[in-house]
Amino acid sequence: MAASCFTHPIDLIKVHLQTSKTRTGALQATRRIVQEMGIFGLYNGLTAALLRQGTYTMTRFAVYDIAKDYMRHADGSHLAGGEIALATLLSGAAGGIVGNPAEILNVRMQNDQSLPPYMRRNYKSAVHGLVAMVRDEGVRSLAIGLAPSLIRATLATASQFVSYDTFKEWLLNAGYPDSVSVHFAASFAAGLVATTVCSPADVIKSRTMAALRSQQSAVGAVLARPPSLWQTCSSIYRTEGLRAFFKGWIPSYVRLCPQLVITFIIYERLRKSYFAHYS
Repeated sequence: MAASCFTHPIDLIKVHLQTSKTRTGALQATRRIVQEMGIFGLYNGLTAALLRQGTYTMTRFAVYDIAKDYMRHADGSHLAGGEIALATLLSGAAGGIVGNPAEILNVRMQNDQSLPPYMRRNYKSAVHGLVAMVRDEGVRSLAIGLAPSLIRATLATASQFVSYDTFKEWLLNAGYPDSVSVHFAASFAAGLVATTVCSPADVIKSRTMAALRSQQSAVGAVLARPPSLWQTCSSIYRTEGLRAFFKGWIPSYVRLCPQLVITFIIYERLRKSYFAHYS
């Protein structure tokens, strides 16, 4: 959650780029947001981002550690690749399900200012947004975009955790001590892998969640439901090409890299403190 406070403006710019159907640069998007909303416009949806971190991120970290501890070998040998893959699959799926409502709010609140005034949802906070979603769209709205969210969460967890553990293991085997510098280097490299792997699913997720409308248009007609996952993929590829699936890659990496560095360093500190206290 601490990492989100630092990286939220970059995440907001990333969502704007991913939901835009025109070629827009990160600097151009940033300039437009600041001109229209002021500098604090870059922090639109911060409460939803914090809620997302408190649900999605904490759940997948907890489930990943629990799964690895459950499968730990009695002889102390390392887990096999299939066992690590199962742990990441379980943690990613759990995090995706628990964090999906906050993910919807995060995308909607960040994307709101790019919409015409009559289509804006105007959520005041994450709590207000949750109440409005359930009231206007029903409880089922909390599962909007769950399929791409689960795919993205599973890919993110697998690419982040596995690549971090792999790079960390390489550094430790090379003779480097288990220190903050090793955690920093491993998380930095993991960010590069995770950003590339997750970018297509992230674009599809953002498009799906941002496309839904909880309000009526100015003329009173209810806006149509968004296309399915497959229709979204085919539409992006047909109209914008393969490169569209990697829209916002640079701000995604700029956001994810420091977030992973902060998250994994704090995670390592907390894990060592926990085992030192309870072992």
